Amino acid sequence: MSGLDTKKDRELLKKAQAGDMRAFEALYHAYQPRIYRVLYGIVGNAPDAADLTQETFVRAFGELERLRSDGNLYGWLRKTAYHLGIDQLRRRKVVAMVSIDSSMENEDGEPFVLEIADKHQDLQSQLEMESAHDALQKAVCHLSVDHRAVVVMHYMEEMSVEEIAVVLEVPIGTVKSRLSRARDVLRERLLPYI
Repeated sequence: MSGLDTKKDRELLKKAQAGDMRAFEALYHAYQPRIYRVLYGIVGNAPDAADLTQETFVRAFGELERLRSDGNLYGWLRKTAYHLGIDQLRRRKVVAMVSIDSSMENEDGEPFVLEIADKHQDLQSQLEMESAHDALQKAVCHLSVDHRAVVVMHYMEEMSVEEIAVVLEVPIGTVKSRLSRARDVLRERLLPYI
């Protein structure tokens, strides 16, 4: 999940910078699902994620001339999205419930599903797993905005600590500290399920 994924994307960015709206629209369609997924993970609801996805691309359009066609467009979009999502949460000052396996999609547009229960388990085991899944969702939602952001970036987006530090514009040690603290909080809240 690095910058521009293909030569075609680089060519589209150059065309968009030259004023070709179809090229920008093609880039939007290529990156919109990924940016939406990032924002959904941060804000926890579809309407806000959709609005912030649009805002991310509006900002990208406004910055087209300054973006390097050989640069990391996805990285820029992702960083902008994270900041918009975190700002939204801070303004709201309400913790939203994030359903880890609800209407999110992977990069291929297929539903993103995290299956916890084995299909061969008995009903009692499945109910226990569903209860643990609900507890995980609640625990993630109770994390602070900063801790929640690093959890989403690290575990959902599979970003390295170094990449997170760049996106959040904080030292690597701060990211490591936030991840460690978030894991401690999650472990404490989920102790009955471990």
